[in-house]
Amino acid sequence: MSGTVYKTADGELLAAGDKIRVFNMNVNCGAGGNGVVELRDGGAAGNIYVVATGTASTGVAFHFGDEGYLFLNGCYANVDANVNSIAVTLVKEP
Repeated sequence: MSGTVYKTADGELLAAGDKIRVFNMNVNCGAGGNGVVELRDGGAAGNIYVVATGTASTGVAFHFGDEGYLFLNGCYANVDANVNSIAVTLVKEP
């Protein structure tokens, strides 16, 4: 599976435990303030690999290069209350 996953709340990007490579993330924030997104390896209590801060009332794009970030134990997105949505471009690795 490859493509873009949209999230509006905390949760796994694909199934828990899937090996996932993340290439890009767009963070869209509301007027309430700068939103923060954490991408974690291994579920809600897993290791934080990425912390991205968005800008109030706008969107911010984050690019993780040609290799991206590899999450060996699934990728869990933790979004704070100021984040309206995220769009993550990824591929499920074999």
